[in-house]
Amino acid sequence: MDNELVPYESEDFDMEKLPEPKEEIINKAGRKTTVAEQNQRLNEALELILYKRLSHNEFRHTFSKMYGVSERTADTVHAKCKVILKQRNEQKIDEIVSEQVSRYFDLLERARADGNKRVERETLWDLSRIYGLEQKKVDITSNGEKLDIKINLSNNPNDFNVGN
Repeated sequence: MDNELVPYESEDFDMEKLPEPKEEIINKAGRKTTVAEQNQRLNEALELILYKRLSHNEFRHTFSKMYGVSERTADTVHAKCKVILKQRNEQKIDEIVSEQVSRYFDLLERARADGNKRVERETLWDLSRIYGLEQKKVDITSNGEKLDIKINLSNNPNDFNVGN
């Protein structure tokens, strides 16, 4: 077939002489950046944000000067950095919560083994709050207004007159 990309049937074609493909990212401007270069730039951008604590405008100006790219490209890199930092933060929060939950379960086991009902009850209450199982109390009778309830325990029928 003449329209094949790699002519397998050709006798003068040697597959082993083909070079290894390089993984490249082609920008819209026509520049070629390898994945390693892009990761290095992303790491340096994260350093600018985290360690040098540059604001968005400062980052935009500094990054565009460092690599000779447009400020719009710097904005795109800044947005990628924010996504990465957000993902790292969410992962860290998940790790902290799971570590705390495991500590609570250890405390619960020790309290049950020791017969300490107070610590067991408090630990179960804390675990229910962490898992979102706590029930919020809702006042359905007075819409938040103060109620005044008077109870008359007398057997005298004259005591039941409200207007007196």
